[in-house]
Amino acid sequence: MTDSESLANAPNSAREEISEENRAAAVELGQAMKRLHRHISSRVMTGMQDELQERDLSFTQMTALHQLRALSPLTVTQLSERTRLSVPAASHLVERLVQRGLAGRQENPENRREKLVALTDDGRDVLTRMDTGFVDAYISVFATLSAESIQTADRAIRTLLDQLDLNDLVFCSAPSPHSSPENP
Repeated sequence: MTDSESLANAPNSAREEISEENRAAAVELGQAMKRLHRHISSRVMTGMQDELQERDLSFTQMTALHQLRALSPLTVTQLSERTRLSVPAASHLVERLVQRGLAGRQENPENRREKLVALTDDGRDVLTRMDTGFVDAYISVFATLSAESIQTADRAIRTLLDQLDLNDLVFCSAPSPHSSPENP
């Protein structure tokens, strides 16, 4: 699927709010980011593969750890939705993470039949090492550029991130189209 097809397949409300100028600029930026990713990805993937092999973790287990870091605690059902696994497969995945000391389970105080899953300190440490490797890959590539180019790119990226963060706040605080005052 091309970048413009992705935008074309966005929900109607998102398509209606995006001007043609914004759409074209987003496609151009997407293409530039794809080129940037080509320079970085082999270094990142090598580091990730080393960490996965060292810890004997699957890509799905690593995905689960990332989801837990972002949204912890999660029920097994919620984790299954975010990892695109069946509930039984997610339950088995959680069991393996718990056995390795990367995640912990506890009873959900709101529903005693459910278990809440969260990262342990060891799980956070694995992700921190991977994050360090990810940043190091960017540093090794960017360090070959002029300081002026790096600073210009840094300012532009920080501007984009500030706008994305603001969009997230607006999106997260906006009422759902299906919500009502009684049912937010």
